[in-house]
Amino acid sequence: EQYRVEHLGGAIAAYDGRGSCYSVVKLKCSPQGQEMKVNRHGRTLNYTVELRKTQDSEVDLSSLRSYMKDKIYDKPMRALQCLEVVLAAPCHNTARRAGRSFFKGSDPGNTFDLKDGYEALVGLYQTFVLGDRPFVNVDISHKAFPKAMSIIDYIEQYQRQKIDKSTNLDYRRSDIESFLNDINIIYDPPACFGSAPRVFRVNGLSKAPASTQTFELDGKETTVAKYFKSREYDLKFPNLLCLHRKDTAARVAAILKFAATSTNERKAKIVRLLEYFKHNLDPTISHFGIRLGTDFIVVNTRTLNAPQIEYKNNNLASVRNGSWRMDRMQFFEPKPKPHKWAILYGKINYQYVDELQKMVLQQSRTVNLCLDTKADKRNYKDERELDAHFHDFKRNQFDLVFVIIPNVGRSYDVVKQKAELKHGILTQCLKQITVERKCNPQCIGNVLLKVNSKLNGINHKLRDDPRCLLKNAMFLGADVTHPSPDQWEMPSVVGVAASHDPFGASYNMQYRLQRSTLEEIEDMESITLEHLRVYYQFRKSYPEHIIYYRDGVGDCQYPKIKSEELRGITAACCKMHIKPKICCVIVVKRHHTRFFPSGAPSQYNQLNNVDPGTVVDRTIVHPNEMEFFMVSHQANQGTAKPTRYSVIENTGNLDIDVLQQLTFNLCHMFPRCNRAVSYPAPAYLAHLAAARGRVYLTG
Repeated sequence: EQYRVEHLGGAIAAYDGRGSCYSVVKLKCSPQGQEMKVNRHGRTLNYTVELRKTQDSEVDLSSLRSYMKDKIYDKPMRALQCLEVVLAAPCHNTARRAGRSFFKGSDPGNTFDLKDGYEALVGLYQTFVLGDRPFVNVDISHKAFPKAMSIIDYIEQYQRQKIDKSTNLDYRRSDIESFLNDINIIYDPPACFGSAPRVFRVNGLSKAPASTQTFELDGKETTVAKYFKSREYDLKFPNLLCLHRKDTAARVAAILKFAATSTNERKAKIVRLLEYFKHNLDPTISHFGIRLGTDFIVVNTRTLNAPQIEYKNNNLASVRNGSWRMDRMQFFEPKPKPHKWAILYGKINYQYVDELQKMVLQQSRTVNLCLDTKADKRNYKDERELDAHFHDFKRNQFDLVFVIIPNVGRSYDVVKQKAELKHGILTQCLKQITVERKCNPQCIGNVLLKVNSKLNGINHKLRDDPRCLLKNAMFLGADVTHPSPDQWEMPSVVGVAASHDPFGASYNMQYRLQRSTLEEIEDMESITLEHLRVYYQFRKSYPEHIIYYRDGVGDCQYPKIKSEELRGITAACCKMHIKPKICCVIVVKRHHTRFFPSGAPSQYNQLNNVDPGTVVDRTIVHPNEMEFFMVSHQANQGTAKPTRYSVIENTGNLDIDVLQQLTFNLCHMFPRCNRAVSYPAPAYLAHLAAARGRVYLTG
């Protein structure tokens, strides 16, 4: 800002705070940087600011009027990027930026304290989206921020520890480190140092207090306290440890509770933030000729009919508000042979293990899941004994092992690695607390949903719907999970699920490892070949339709999905000498579009969400593509997030109405619960397959 005033003559420009700057008029660019002095915390900081013209310096904003003729992945990205920087102009000086949201500080006396040194703030998310005309998509974000306070204040207020010259913090070390870990702190040196404040990221506490903690200085060993003394400053509390963030479960729960509001309250929060930032009064936004409307866009919706759920002996269950009850109905198609099963348990009272066996047998009879009348119950002292047990179970042809694991630790990962990678045996893990406190018919009934599908049984199917009946179709889902930024050397994990039954209820999984952060799936041909082999094994024919739901892909990656993944699927089909009709649908959950119904909450819809099955395929979707939003589930808390579906390949020319109903139906086919989920079962199961692949890499 100082550079703009002093060296650009006060020219109006939009700067993103990083490396991009836009202006309506040409700016005077100097070939060499300008020295700038900025006063911060009473210290003078020196900066060199250099402004260069980019190679292609003119941004054609008229492309925002012509994009309707282009493909969805030919978005006018430069124009959108420019306008988003302009739109953020009033936010930089009055809010904190985190990701793509701007968070307003708490109003005095209105802080939402998370009780552990953090507070929850509400941020404004804003971006341009292209529907039948350009729109500004605004929403709110919620995030935990460390409260602005000194570390001593934090220890006294939240650790309940009075600080004086005799305080020993060793026994509080773990709690303090969990708060400070990976957090940014401002270190303000003593005035006698003549140094500016600096920002550090903390990764722990010293082993000893400042009075005895040593380090090497100019080849000699000294203590921290002596170092400060040599710089003419006596530490006030030399008995304290020296500084050398991870979310806790309680903090996550608290912020979820804070964020989970009705549609009416969420809409009111958005309006309050827009009023706070005053976009239309900002000179930069006005200079670019932009003015934001004051009303939310009104769109027409359609509500699809929910399918009926079919169980054994043609028993039907009706879906209400996105869920249904089995009411003593039996699984549609369990495997008829009695399954040999076992229970492995650690440090838990044997009475609970016996109760688990009784409850599993009781509920399995109710749902017609065939298990041997007695489980082989074995104790293991630690994880090293698991191999011997799994080896013996595999040798004796056991079908399933229930493993009771500790409430904390990474036992789950170890169990899955040993059982599935090393010995090839199915497991169902239960936490100890679940067995001790929640071993009731409802809980075990939910567990048996997973067990039956793991044993390749079919929990339920949908009653045949002539509106969207596809003969001989394979439903394919794919997802790729990437390592966190601090684990860039780890591979990305691909998960692909494919159905092999007539109902889209039984799935086979494939996973692969590939180059880190690579989104497009490299090995799609061999994956598809394996899925076609399994499909033929079960159906004695190859599919006539392949409906491919691809999760987690951005608009700009659509061409690569078409050129690489769909090419791999087609190549696999050519090797099998088949030519099925292929429909590829991109499934996107990471967006900020929300639906706010008119009207007030009711007794049956206290959050005032749209009904499951709500579809929007006009106005806010690309006018030149087959695209739609759908809310398929009933949100348990907060505002329901719709899923966006973009069709990038449709060789069978499926009608959009057929595709929408088919997609909605598949949201009722997730085998692990008796409710519709937020996106189709193939994509959901692919996500779980990729997550399992990530578990295999642990350690």
